[in-house]
Amino acid sequence: MSATGGAPDELVFPAQINREWLFDLYNNAYFDVELDSDGDVCLRQGFRVWAFPIREGEQIRFMSQFRANPAHDLADRLLYVNRINDELHLVRAYVDRSGDIGFDGYLVVSGGVTRRNVIFATRAFIDHVRAALAKDETDVIA
Repeated sequence: MSATGGAPDELVFPAQINREWLFDLYNNAYFDVELDSDGDVCLRQGFRVWAFPIREGEQIRFMSQFRANPAHDLADRLLYVNRINDELHLVRAYVDRSGDIGFDGYLVVSGGVTRRNVIFATRAFIDHVRAALAKDETDVIA
């Protein structure tokens, strides 16, 4: 049993998913986790990954953001994110309003997931972001 209230393979439903639950889950799974200044769950994995419960726990959004290299214009940034979206299908790349690069992914919780599923989905997202960063051959990301 964990502090999040159950065994790794016991189903968890949307009503149970919130920031505190996610923080406890990651803390118990030995992630380097903190609550940021906004109270959001933030993992440090060589870069930051945020995990947000959205739609009243129906989904968990994973997000990671990076500063764009000012030497590259918007066209270069869009070429990079389009390449990532073309080649890596489990993470979405985007250019945000400030021109920086972001990645996100979602885990559907509707109908229930296990704690183990959440941890595996988080690790998969982190691995895909690492793969996307490795594809940045022209240093679009600062």
